[in-house]
Amino acid sequence: MAGGAAVTGLGGDALRLLVTLLRARPETTAGLDRSTLGRLAGAGLIELDDDRIGYHPPHLAVAAQARALADLAAVLPDLDREWRRGAGPAATLDVELVHGHEEQWRAWARHAALTPPRAPINLYPSLDVLRDLIVPGLAEATSPYAEGMRNARAVLPAAAVVTEEDRAVVDTLAAAGMRVRLARRVDSWLYSDPEVLCALPLVWGEHPPASIVIVHDPAVRALAAAYTEQVWAAAAGYRVPRPEWHDVLRRLALGMSDRAIAAAQGSSLRTVERRIAEAMAHYGVGTRFELGMAWSAKQVDDR
Repeated sequence: MAGGAAVTGLGGDALRLLVTLLRARPETTAGLDRSTLGRLAGAGLIELDDDRIGYHPPHLAVAAQARALADLAAVLPDLDREWRRGAGPAATLDVELVHGHEEQWRAWARHAALTPPRAPINLYPSLDVLRDLIVPGLAEATSPYAEGMRNARAVLPAAAVVTEEDRAVVDTLAAAGMRVRLARRVDSWLYSDPEVLCALPLVWGEHPPASIVIVHDPAVRALAAAYTEQVWAAAAGYRVPRPEWHDVLRRLALGMSDRAIAAAQGSSLRTVERRIAEAMAHYGVGTRFELGMAWSAKQVDDR
């Protein structure tokens, strides 16, 4: 399968044609723009054999490019070394080497204080460091950077989020403002904030990484961003479990009485009233009207 062109850089015209092709599945190129077809073929999304068209599932093309980017990122230190050698003695790469998990977390706080995060994305192969080190102090560490955290994302392997304890860790990330997706696999830890900095493990695939390099160089940041975007695109959304009172508020919004909700749910009137009280405490409101306004606003934000 070909994979020369980046799927994310095809352009709107190529993506629109791809949608048409996947739906209609024409067997030949008759009447179609050959240049655009060539770009799709270069990205591994279709195959061209003279005038005939063959098709590949889109997720396979994305996965192939993600693997290619992973291979490229793995040799990044060697490529940088050769780049410095070729550029002469005056060439330098702005990097910081950090050892130890606690020092790495402190380094993030230090850099964030100097240059607040704008759109960070984290790749985590497991929950180990998140559970033991990051999550306990996450709210305090990220609260000064609320605007940047609204654009924060994280990708985790689906196999790492199984138990209630696992989900509690991921829910904490979501509560801090991160959008979370689950992937079939995450090959290595990586941090990318394209306009600020990126951080790479000194040994690709080691997790938790014993040592990392923090890089400000624009070219390296761009490479890290391209790789993380491929991983993000191939992952599926993580849905935070809804609290028990969510269905009660949904039915209240539809005009149902407490007694009618209890009957519809097969629960007691007392249970419905307790769940409404829990929701009011959660949103910090004192009346049902305020609760309805707060809950409705939350539904708009989640869309």
